[in-house]
Amino acid sequence: MTKVHEYLMQALKDAMQMEVDGRQFYLEAAKKVKSEGVREILEYLAESEVYHIKKFNEIYQSLEKDPAWTESMAAFTPPKSEPYVCVMAMAKENQGAGGQDDLQALRTGIKMEECSIDHYTKLAKEIANPLARRFFMSIAHEERGHLLALMDMHNYLSDPGDWFYVKEMGHVDGQ
Repeated sequence: MTKVHEYLMQALKDAMQMEVDGRQFYLEAAKKVKSEGVREILEYLAESEVYHIKKFNEIYQSLEKDPAWTESMAAFTPPKSEPYVCVMAMAKENQGAGGQDDLQALRTGIKMEECSIDHYTKLAKEIANPLARRFFMSIAHEERGHLLALMDMHNYLSDPGDWFYVKEMGHVDGQ
């Protein structure tokens, strides 16, 4: 086994563990939060991690048998994607500001997603194989979507006025 292959296999193991830890965090945090909207986002993110775990495991097992990447390994097509999960969560009745657990869960999720993005982007830059690079960039892109949903909800709960200002930028009346 070459050093590059060993490095990639360890990176896949680490990635699987990051996703398992992320899923566990989202599930536990969802039980503690007060806001139904935050709970919905956290549960959605926990479910998203299931696909990531399966995909990393599938790639790992395939590369154990044959170190060559295939087009199907590089394909990253999550089964369920809801681009409006944050908007739908915010539309819940009696959203309120949530509690400190809500904001802390969102902040922790933001940090975790930032770490994931950095990790997968770094892997994509370090790996010469174009299929592997595409896969890692695809997962980094999906994690960026998770990050934006968490940041959006955090802004909505912590500073609704700013959230509405940003979202309604094109509709601000004034001079």
